[in-house]
Amino acid sequence: MKTLPSPVDGILIHGPETPAFEEGLVAVLGRAPRDLLRPALPYSVIVENQGGRTVAFLGVRFDMVSPRAQQYSVVHYADALRNPDKAELKPGVKRFVCAEPEYTSLVLRGDVAAHTRGRMNLDNLRRMLQVKASVDCVAFADGHFAGPDSQSAFDRLAAERATEEALLSEMEILSHAPGRAVEAMLFQAVQDPDNRARRSAARKLLEGYEAGGTEEALTRARNFRLRVALWR
Repeated sequence: MKTLPSPVDGILIHGPETPAFEEGLVAVLGRAPRDLLRPALPYSVIVENQGGRTVAFLGVRFDMVSPRAQQYSVVHYADALRNPDKAELKPGVKRFVCAEPEYTSLVLRGDVAAHTRGRMNLDNLRRMLQVKASVDCVAFADGHFAGPDSQSAFDRLAAERATEEALLSEMEILSHAPGRAVEAMLFQAVQDPDNRARRSAARKLLEGYEAGGTEEALTRARNFRLRVALWR
């Protein structure tokens, strides 16, 4: 697997053919990899934070060429922007990322077996003529966003934050309205067919309303964790 140099200062990416990958893998696992993980290593990378800021959002891109010469790409994201103080990729820390996310989760969760779908997808990776890995984007805990961002994550995250802020503002406006008005607004938002971020946030607030009425819904709204505001 080919690995492209990272476009983000202080963030390194190590491919499986490098000594830094082997060293990083032991650092991440705390031991040598078990047989369960070994089949995934040729399609994995180690991302290392050598900078001075915590990484709260990471996108690693994998480009693949199939046996029929068709090109595919996927970006795997790790998002801690709602709780940047709990982000794991702090200065000096390394992270394992596999083109098959089941194996990334395997390392993060410490599971003892991969799901059948993950093993099947790994078989598909073996048939690829080429696999290439690169750092697609990074957001630091202070909101600074960097990288080529091939899937427009910056715009998506900004739009989701704006949507959530608007919903929270609606809740404040309705704070003194009859409970049925709050319930109606949240119920309508939960069914919004075009805005997943609005549906998701409203569902959490509606659960609060169902548990403790308007007061509980407002408490959850006021304690709602927005993602860190991003900037370039």
